[in-house]
Amino acid sequence: MQKRILIVEDEISIVELLTMVLMREGYEVTSCQTGRDAINMMKEFHPHLVLLDVMLPGLDGAGIVKIMSQDEMLMNIPVLVTSALVESAPIFQPYPQVKGFCSKPFVLTDLVEKVKKAIGD
Repeated sequence: MQKRILIVEDEISIVELLTMVLMREGYEVTSCQTGRDAINMMKEFHPHLVLLDVMLPGLDGAGIVKIMSQDEMLMNIPVLVTSALVESAPIFQPYPQVKGFCSKPFVLTDLVEKVKKAIGD
């Protein structure tokens, strides 16, 4: 069975790059551009992993993780946080579902390695 990844990212060029790279690795990938859409997409798509940007329109990455941590349906979905703001990484340390931090710009081989580790491949 193909593992599913949800990319929550508002920059279309990054979504396209990550989608291409992750599909080439054999994952089923979908995406959304806002924090509000992310929660609904998680409940519909049932991802095995969420790649979550910190800075998003509406609800930001920290708000999404907080909601996930309080929702039984979402609290066990692993999350990899992505951001150019490396200093935002400590915000996510209290949440056990956050499995790592990927700084932008990405080193794609490192990102794929972190994805595989977080998703259990």
